[in-house]
Amino acid sequence: MADEELKKAFGELQSKMVETEQRVAIADAQIDALQRSVVRSKLTAKELSSLPDGTRTYESVGRAFVLRPSTEINDILEERVKTSEERVKKINEQKTYLEKNVKESEAAVRELVKQRKEKA
Repeated sequence: MADEELKKAFGELQSKMVETEQRVAIADAQIDALQRSVVRSKLTAKELSSLPDGTRTYESVGRAFVLRPSTEINDILEERVKTSEERVKKINEQKTYLEKNVKESEAAVRELVKQRKEKA
């Protein structure tokens, strides 16, 4: 019976670890995409700031371009940077939680194995 419990615990741990590894990989991909977005937005804002006042600027909206004042485009870019950085922080917190959860599960299985060895 002890072997069955250990097998079940190891099976659960393995499935949990695989699921967590997948979630961590997804989180890493999301973080990379958001960080690229931040860099792109900052670079665009830097280039816009170097343009002379009165330059006609356009924002891409789907397949069309809309004439917008450069100050409005800068505001939009700043908002994108802020939003992306907040999402990166939130995803990092989720990733930390997932990794902590797996470590706790591993510790629980180790404790179970230790208890079984002491009984034997």
